[in-house]
Amino acid sequence: MVISCGGTSGATKEEPMVPPVVSVKTQNVSGEAGSQFLSVTASGNWTITTSAPWLTVSPSSGSGNSNMVVLSYTENTDAVRTATITITGIGGAGQATLTQNKLVVPVPPAPGPGDDPTPQKENGYGFKTSPYNWLELPETPEGDKLEFFAHYMPLGDATVRNYSFDWDYDNLVAPWVAYPLCAGNIGSGNRSDEWGIDPLLPNTKQPVLFNVYSGYGYKYNGVLDRGHQIPSADRVTSREANIQTFYGVNMTPQNHEFNGGIWANLENQVRTWSKKTGAIAGTDTLYVVTGCFVGESTIKAYDNHGKAVSVPEGYFKALLRYKNSDSVGHKGFMACAFYFENENKYGAKISKDLSMSVADLEKKLGYKLFVNLEKKVGAETYKQIKEENPATVSWWWQ
Repeated sequence: MVISCGGTSGATKEEPMVPPVVSVKTQNVSGEAGSQFLSVTASGNWTITTSAPWLTVSPSSGSGNSNMVVLSYTENTDAVRTATITITGIGGAGQATLTQNKLVVPVPPAPGPGDDPTPQKENGYGFKTSPYNWLELPETPEGDKLEFFAHYMPLGDATVRNYSFDWDYDNLVAPWVAYPLCAGNIGSGNRSDEWGIDPLLPNTKQPVLFNVYSGYGYKYNGVLDRGHQIPSADRVTSREANIQTFYGVNMTPQNHEFNGGIWANLENQVRTWSKKTGAIAGTDTLYVVTGCFVGESTIKAYDNHGKAVSVPEGYFKALLRYKNSDSVGHKGFMACAFYFENENKYGAKISKDLSMSVADLEKKLGYKLFVNLEKKVGAETYKQIKEENPATVSWWWQ
């Protein structure tokens, strides 16, 4: 952050005029289009301008301190570029800079263990259904309500898929977020806490959640968390990968005690399952679908811009474990699912009596999970995997 002081006309000895300050949380960004929040410190009215047309702010004026100014930047296909953000107000002016690197065109993600080779397409934003054959994907029901999106992340010298999701424009939540999980793509870095806006969707079509939700009525008169669907801890391979987990599209209004209780314990258990080792007992890839179920809920929370977000009735996880071995599971696959209401009424332990088959979860949700698995293993094995009761499979509970 760089601060440049202007004049102090009108200042008195008793009340010195302090220039406003604007700061950028991430000063060096990738070449993709994106946005982040600015922090403004000011003692009166202020205006913000930028030195380049590829960098914009909204709102461009205000009064007092604010963490709600959105700084947006376009895709950069040329050389590295830098622009200045200037805030002007009582007491003078302050400045900050943002540098954007040149866009690196992603190499098409390679298939993961157990995947079919995927016909590669340019990452189409807003597909009605997924163009990919990734094993973690549920079906996207046809209709105008949902659209499919995908995010990618760097992993070593490669670019791989981070997570994908369907977006519900009516409820402003993702009914599901799907991703592959293994020790290699979890990583061992740190949580970024960079609450942000997904560059794939307009700001007006997604929650803006620099701060927590508000106005959610009598049932949740405590705290509603910005609950991650793909957990931050599942993507600490790089800062870029982790930042993508803090987009508003990955958040839902989640009961605070539930989020920090049984749900957090389930997230930890899923990571443990994904990291299991051994010639037979280990996991090559754990394909995960995490989602929320709005159901008949009429309760609304509100984002930081006042947009209504539906508070889900419940949450689920569907897991498809793959190991290149015929000793456990069905052609190397077995599955497990969980469903919880969005309430603090569960114990701490993830036990077999809380689990269910994927087929039973599908009945609750009304759509198919792991929709690309059948063409991998055949109809009979596909049915066995989805209908198997995980409570009877010792691998999950060892």
